[in-house]
Amino acid sequence: MKWTYNEPSRGDMIRVHVGTIYHFGIYVSDEEVIAFGLPPARRTNLSDDEVEVLVSDIDTFLAGGFLEVCEFDKKERKKNRTPDEVVAYARSKIGMRGYHILYNNCEHFANECITGVGVCRQAEDVRALFRTMPVVDVYLASLPLDLPLGKVACQERQEEIDAATNERVKREKYFVWKLLLYALERTFGLRARKMKPEKTSYGGWTAGDVFLSLSHSEGALAVAVSRGAVGVDIEHVHTPKSERMAEWMMNEEELRAYEQVSDEERERRLIEIWTAKEAIFKSKGMAHFIPKEQDTRSASVRTQTIIIDGKAYVWSVATATPERVRVFSDIDLSK
Repeated sequence: MKWTYNEPSRGDMIRVHVGTIYHFGIYVSDEEVIAFGLPPARRTNLSDDEVEVLVSDIDTFLAGGFLEVCEFDKKERKKNRTPDEVVAYARSKIGMRGYHILYNNCEHFANECITGVGVCRQAEDVRALFRTMPVVDVYLASLPLDLPLGKVACQERQEEIDAATNERVKREKYFVWKLLLYALERTFGLRARKMKPEKTSYGGWTAGDVFLSLSHSEGALAVAVSRGAVGVDIEHVHTPKSERMAEWMMNEEELRAYEQVSDEERERRLIEIWTAKEAIFKSKGMAHFIPKEQDTRSASVRTQTIIIDGKAYVWSVATATPERVRVFSDIDLSK
């Protein structure tokens, strides 16, 4: 196969150079180009979860770049779908999601339409781009109650699990680690056998140049992974917190804002501030947690409420790029 600047025909695979990589699609006509998302410059406000196979015109697809057309050799053409089959297959995927810049991108899609096999020949360039993109992924899951405990490869973590005397805490420590391994593979493509997490001097964990944070609370699990400092915390909404605790953990500005909240909302607000402070503390990698020193009003923190197995939880993530946070929930840890 080779790429030329010829005029495209129905069913051709086309591409355009954008930045350091190419954007691929299937040409039907100047009014109909089918691709897995728009060029990156035209979808800056979309998260990967929102990217889908869609139709655009040729000008939108090119985004000011130069059109290239893929030409297959005679042997390749015999194995490829016919132009009508290519177009029919591409149209059948309109609305499909599941985009991943490394494993399921626009080049994978275009090749699958043509050959039936999704491949990405610019994989190294894509990986280089991926390594420069800010990523903050939060994974949330419920604690499995019917799955047996196994052993984890990380000896330090296994010792922590074995040391837990409370059975529920033991299960949470084991399965939040399983959730971490899932997160590292899904977000960064890091396989468990190639990864060697290490415990830090302050009790957190690192995995090479990847930052990570773990939390669990009364049957809920939370993991955050990022390329920059990150901290995550999750708490059950009805975890007892006294009014006296507000004075102990909040600075003057936080306390004044808290006192303006209605009595009905104070329990939730107290937990929101607590999780935010825990997340900030974890992201800083400090040895001692002094709540009043973690200022939730100035730090970059995202806080939300989630329902897990019918219970309400509050989770917070602290990161320098809160606008890049992606959230994944309902993870099946039995696989």
